[in-house]
Amino acid sequence: MKKFLNVNDIEICVDDTEKGDQTLLLFHGLTGCKETMYPIRDFFKDEYRVITVDTRGHGESTRPENYNLDDHARDALAIMDELELSDVNVLGYSMGSYIALRIAEVDCSNIDHLILLCTKPNGRTSSVARLLKEANLDITQVSQEEMMQVILKASVAPQTFEKILSGEFDIEGLLNGGAGRELSEAEKASEDASLANFDNSMDYDKVTCKTLVIGTEHDGINPPELGREVAENIENARFELVKDAGHMVAFEKPEEFTDIVKSFLND
Repeated sequence: MKKFLNVNDIEICVDDTEKGDQTLLLFHGLTGCKETMYPIRDFFKDEYRVITVDTRGHGESTRPENYNLDDHARDALAIMDELELSDVNVLGYSMGSYIALRIAEVDCSNIDHLILLCTKPNGRTSSVARLLKEANLDITQVSQEEMMQVILKASVAPQTFEKILSGEFDIEGLLNGGAGRELSEAEKASEDASLANFDNSMDYDKVTCKTLVIGTEHDGINPPELGREVAENIENARFELVKDAGHMVAFEKPEEFTDIVKSFLND
């Protein structure tokens, strides 16, 4: 069920399956929205109450001119309060993993399991902006199609990319999310600026919940050594490396991804 929550003077849109004794809260990546997390939601909805979030600046949520990672974390904690969630399992993907880690660093008292998928500890810019710059493209001017092409090549294993080119693997809907969700030039600039010079590496000691970091062999956006660095600095965190997959691991290796996450959640 779609819900609009008034938190921190903005409106956040979430989709809530509403059924399940345990809750799994999902945060999407940069340029994404809650719809881009629906495939992951569907892996778990039979066993968990799954809530997917349009973070501020994305999807159907309010799109402020200026915001940052701390704003995302405050929104997430407010969502948990508004929906009266406790002992929540939080899974963040790419940008969503930065948000998820920041939430835990601010207050992990209501987090049971924390899953950081394709993450990194810090960054001067977003990974997408870095890739576009390397391709001589400006994030505020590039078309959605051009952006997706650059992201796609860095997002999947070589063998998956070949399948996409041959039409064996259809990934367009996963990358683009729901219709009408594309950001304007100004909104893309705000989105990119929200991750400028973020640093989650200063408060690892505050993360006391069970933590799993998942990296992938062919991730050109957030290489696996960055995720391993995060895991090594969080007490008792686990690191799992998925071979023959890239940044889109949940769609390239759905069964292996799901097995890893479910095994961790059942721990």
